[in-house]
Amino acid sequence: MNKSKRTMAGVFAVIIAATSVLAGCGKSNEENTAAGSEAQGAESLSILLSHSNGKYAMQAKENDPYLKELSRLSGTKLDVEFLGHSNDFTQQMTVRFASADLADMIRTDSIISTMHPGAVDQGVFEDLTPLIEKYGPNLKKKIPAEAWKSPKVSKDGKIFGIPALSALPSSRVVYIRQDWLDKLGMQQPKTLDDYLNYFEAVKKEDMNGNGDKDDEYGLYVRENLTYSALFFNEFGADPNIWYLKDGNLEPGMIQPEIKDALKFWKNLYDKGYINPNLFTNKSADWEAGIKQGKGGTWLHDVANFSSNWNPDLFANEKNVKISMIESPQGPKGKGLVAQGDQIYFVWVMPARNNHAVEAIKFLNWAWSDEADDFFAMGIKDYNYTIADNKAKWDASAPENKDNDAAVFYQLSINPRGDGRMMDRVLDVAPYSEILRGGIQTAAKNVVKNDALHMPILESMKTKPELVPGTNAGTLFLDMFAKVITGKEEIDPAFDNFVAEWKRRGGTEMIQEATAWYNDFHQE
Repeated sequence: MNKSKRTMAGVFAVIIAATSVLAGCGKSNEENTAAGSEAQGAESLSILLSHSNGKYAMQAKENDPYLKELSRLSGTKLDVEFLGHSNDFTQQMTVRFASADLADMIRTDSIISTMHPGAVDQGVFEDLTPLIEKYGPNLKKKIPAEAWKSPKVSKDGKIFGIPALSALPSSRVVYIRQDWLDKLGMQQPKTLDDYLNYFEAVKKEDMNGNGDKDDEYGLYVRENLTYSALFFNEFGADPNIWYLKDGNLEPGMIQPEIKDALKFWKNLYDKGYINPNLFTNKSADWEAGIKQGKGGTWLHDVANFSSNWNPDLFANEKNVKISMIESPQGPKGKGLVAQGDQIYFVWVMPARNNHAVEAIKFLNWAWSDEADDFFAMGIKDYNYTIADNKAKWDASAPENKDNDAAVFYQLSINPRGDGRMMDRVLDVAPYSEILRGGIQTAAKNVVKNDALHMPILESMKTKPELVPGTNAGTLFLDMFAKVITGKEEIDPAFDNFVAEWKRRGGTEMIQEATAWYNDFHQE
């Protein structure tokens, strides 16, 4: 094995009997010896993935107990290597593919990722179609049909990747300070006027009780409108969504309905309903500000409730109550996010490694009911216990909380993807009722997506300033900022933006998107 690799748990079978960690988790010597003997004859599988910014994954050592337990339960001798996250992972993977230094099973964002351009056509990845039929009944049964249709996993009727799924089909909700609503004697807002009335009340009252009436905002906004893109779909166009208009697939940000959304946002800014530092309010400051009582509403995912927004985390405030609600009903609709394919990332198997069968067998086990308890609660008699046929798992217990250990077995090493919202977790998780309600609410916040399954357009790759949405450096965000802060008037600013966007390559982008749509949806 290449010594430069950060190798994880490469000798599970040999050390299971000797390790003191699992022995302390309630395993007897006889059990460990038997498991070691059984694993010695098991198939081997090397895995390459990102640590996903998980604290535990970034610091996990060789002989890690969770990886050993995963090896034992699955009957596969696993050799797991973690690379970086986000851009670091992309750069590292680009080098690995270029050097052909590859594991048997690899995480990528898509079979057509820029990390390995042309890999499918060059025969780098194994055709998994017949192997899934023979060895993957759980994959076929439990992964949604919509995911298999994605160009991220299949091409020309052949499957080259196995989808790993995000926590939920839809997860975005409006978070609101229910205790503030109660204090104000108001019902949960449902319409745009309801939201405005709530924002006005928040502005007038000292809701966080710190003696300052000017440090609370109805909607607390984050840099680049990340987790803040509310009040667009209500007017009929979202800058992040594509729409089929008169036979063309066009981005929402150039639709005339955006003007009404701009007027609404400018009103929020002018009246002090949103934080004036919205364009510089970075992630950590945004979250800290909300926990300090600066936000009456904000957007985030249901899956983040326990880790980010449960009332116990608002240390400086008393009697905090949080609700998850639907987006407001506007004159032309509602919604927060476009319908997606639920694909978190994709597993691929290099053909030259000749271990695709072992990989499919391992993934088939990972998707079995038998695997549920491990990916939900970790190691039996260490992370959780069973009494009277009921599982007891405490998210706040040191063995689950310290270093975000639960994230490691629910997410980082979970081949299914993000398991933090799986039914088995909700059965034992604190705030289970709130979470289940949030899941139902999130399903109502989804908007039809005419560009579902559309890959990254070639015309986008060299012109990030034209990419639809509110990313930093885009023409749209620049125009948006100038309009709502009053530096430019809405109508000329928007019209000039659309003209400039089309002139610099937007017209070609629409043509490429439309051609993809017609090809993808042809009978």
